[in-house]
Amino acid sequence: MTSQAKQEDLIPEEYLQISSNIVSTFGNRTPVTLCIYDEEFQRVAPLFSKDTRLTPKKLDRMNMECNGGNLFITKDEYSSLAGHISQNLGVLLTEHYLDEPAAAEIFYDGILEKVKEFYENPISETLEQLKTVLAIFSEYVWVDRNRWSHFFNSLQRQNDLCCHVVNTLFVGTAIYLKTVHKDGEKLELNSLGLALVLHDLGMTQIPTALMTKKSPYLYKEKQRMQEHVDIAEKMMNRLDVKDKLVRDCLLDHHERLDGSGYPRGRRGDALTIETRVCCVADAFCGMISERWHKKGIHPILAAIILTESSKRYDKTLTAALVSFIISNNPEMQTLIKDKEKMKKLRAMALKQMD
Repeated sequence: MTSQAKQEDLIPEEYLQISSNIVSTFGNRTPVTLCIYDEEFQRVAPLFSKDTRLTPKKLDRMNMECNGGNLFITKDEYSSLAGHISQNLGVLLTEHYLDEPAAAEIFYDGILEKVKEFYENPISETLEQLKTVLAIFSEYVWVDRNRWSHFFNSLQRQNDLCCHVVNTLFVGTAIYLKTVHKDGEKLELNSLGLALVLHDLGMTQIPTALMTKKSPYLYKEKQRMQEHVDIAEKMMNRLDVKDKLVRDCLLDHHERLDGSGYPRGRRGDALTIETRVCCVADAFCGMISERWHKKGIHPILAAIILTESSKRYDKTLTAALVSFIISNNPEMQTLIKDKEKMKKLRAMALKQMD
């Protein structure tokens, strides 16, 4: 056994090792308390407390310990470190000490921040910043396309437009990787990622009174809500976004395979596979999230409703959605094996579809 392996066996479980990749983002102060393993006393001891100013001498010491695999933080401080990393998402591309569920949470927070900045101020500058974090996200998935299975547990279900589009990004990317992308093919996710986070941009221009209405929409109000598609198209024209995949998803994410959607009643093969992915992801994320006029429903129930609606949604994609939901969630795995509960959920789904 190597000395490093022996050291790892001696590190208490409440400590996590951090890499030079993360340390390189610290700047001139430590965002968390840093610890090292003291061989003389055979215990983990503080090196620098949180917000320590990193003088050249301290920086050298920190880097030396880090390069030797001897730099740690407590698990209690992990959330603080995660908040710091979410501001520096590029670090996740080569970070090996963060597990993938944690990385998914960090990506969610980092992308959400850039989505909010763009949705609040949709100009070229904030769009480019959003594209940058999406490119990092795409690269992260490219390294291991099976990382899609860790995205579900990071979804947020509050009544928030920006959370909805980040949810749609995670769900849509997972469905796409599960069903569309083949091993050996070049993985290009930048356009799809941008499409998934821009699909509801027009909603930013819908009156707040309508967006926050707590009772069901009247016919004219539904028509007004549907205008968000045309509004988004105009916003894309102003921003000079010409990517066909992005525009297709933006214009057609409320279209359905049987032609029952809006705004143009497009159907079947007229809808690209990326658009179909966006349709399923958008519908699912809308169903599980809290809204002003209705409560979110259970993810499995939402998936059953979409699966039973095979005339409207691509059944291959809805099957992939179920796989995504249960992939790394023991609670969902147990539920889907319970035949009696699944029978009741299916009955509920069919009732809601009537």
